[in-house]
Amino acid sequence: MADVEKENLKNLEEKQKSRPGTGSQGKVSKPPSAGSGPASRPHSRTSPAPSRKSVSRNGSARSSAKGRPGSKISNMSGDVSDQSDNEDTRSKTTMEEGDGEGSDGYDTDLEIEDKRIEYDSTGRTTYKEACKQIGVVPVSYFLRHMQDSELVMMHHGLGPLGAKAIATSLVTNTTILKLNLRDNWLEAQGGKYIAEMLVENCYIHDLDLSYNKIGNDGAEPIAEMLQDNSTLDRVLLSGNGFGDKAAEAFAEAIMSNQKMEEMDLSHNEFGEVSGGLLGPAIAENSQMKVLDLSWNHLRRKGALAVSEGIRDNITITHLDLSWNGFGDDGAEAIGDALKSNKTLEFLDMSNNRISTEGAVLLAKGLIENDTLRVLKMGKNPMQSAGCYGVLKGISQNEKSAIQELDFSDILVNDDFDELLKQVKEMLPALLVKTAERVHGRGGAAKDFKKAKPRADPMTKLKQYVEKNNLRLVDLFNQFDKDKSMSVTREEFAQGIEATGIDLSPDELNRLLDTLDKDGDGEIEYGELVFGAQAHQEQERKMAKARAC
Repeated sequence: MADVEKENLKNLEEKQKSRPGTGSQGKVSKPPSAGSGPASRPHSRTSPAPSRKSVSRNGSARSSAKGRPGSKISNMSGDVSDQSDNEDTRSKTTMEEGDGEGSDGYDTDLEIEDKRIEYDSTGRTTYKEACKQIGVVPVSYFLRHMQDSELVMMHHGLGPLGAKAIATSLVTNTTILKLNLRDNWLEAQGGKYIAEMLVENCYIHDLDLSYNKIGNDGAEPIAEMLQDNSTLDRVLLSGNGFGDKAAEAFAEAIMSNQKMEEMDLSHNEFGEVSGGLLGPAIAENSQMKVLDLSWNHLRRKGALAVSEGIRDNITITHLDLSWNGFGDDGAEAIGDALKSNKTLEFLDMSNNRISTEGAVLLAKGLIENDTLRVLKMGKNPMQSAGCYGVLKGISQNEKSAIQELDFSDILVNDDFDELLKQVKEMLPALLVKTAERVHGRGGAAKDFKKAKPRADPMTKLKQYVEKNNLRLVDLFNQFDKDKSMSVTREEFAQGIEATGIDLSPDELNRLLDTLDKDGDGEIEYGELVFGAQAHQEQERKMAKARAC
């Protein structure tokens, strides 16, 4: 029995020798004192902080546990390698930095603040960084209005690089719904940047890139974007120097796009070839309601192709073909289109080289059409006989919906007057505009006389200031509640109304347009001063002219 006990005791001693943290005599060593090793934490944290994350790295468990009394790793004795000491030192430093905000959180060797960066829906930060990388000066107006639903940045001289910076930030912008970059010299490259942005942005639905010298090279990326875009419903591209090459690209876009309802391609260089390309596209489109092709060079076969497209189109209600070169053949083709088209309500054929014969041919379509409400044919060499022919066609159509006829700058005779009286019995609300009657008589003269010169709203504003012994700055301060030396158009209008200055809605709008030179929707004090000075100079010139 004694032999068995001795054997058990011997085995127990051998086991103790083999345990980590024991001395050479088999006794378990005490935990190291405060001065013999890394300082332990005063207490253990058990509740995790809601704003912290626990990150585990290689070797961190050993380093962390070494500083906690009572743990198996902290009870180990003996020498520690330099590598372990270094890891422990790094771990301790990390933990101390993590303790900066409080003692709650996981007891780990590395704690990282969960920095939640709020998503910037405006793209403000992106814009500033893009400007820095591209090397352009940020536009303060853009930064101030990035949260507006409508961004108007006309006449800011952005250029291609400025457009690139703006496009970069608008990729993620979710607040701007209407984008107006009219007259900014974007050129082809700038147009490409905007097009690339609109491939990603699905919030902007109204786009104005008019008068930016985009040209044929810039038209292609814009047209490609329009083919697949399902957000834009209004696109204005007037005055960009588009020619036949661009027409080919836009024809594809017009046929493919089933979202866009209004498109302005006026003041470009579309000629006969362009008309042949755009005509079939117009016929195929089943979504567009407003199309402006005015101030181009659509003639001969091109004019015929566009007319045929209108004949077969089933959605367009507003069409502007003025200032082209349709001639009599084109007028006849438009007349044929009016016989079949059942949606068109507004048609502008002004200044299209249409003679008396062409007007009579177009009028044949008016005999059958029952949807057209407004027809403009002013500035055509059709004379009174041509006007008479158009009015005659309307008189033969009991279902005619015509409400306005515009024969501006065309003199009419007594025969036209007599026929107009008859037509007005059938269409009492009909409005007819012609040139001033040089041999005016009673009766119908009221319909034709020129409008009286409109009052100048700046004159009324000046009279109010002088009558009340005010300075311009005194008047402006009445409107400028926040003393920023800038007011919105609405604030300025409300201020004018409060002063009691007698301005009609039309006069008020003309005054606002005169003062808001850059079209940004705000009127600064400097703009008011400039407007007053310009008005004073104009009065001086008029007085000098009268004296002569």
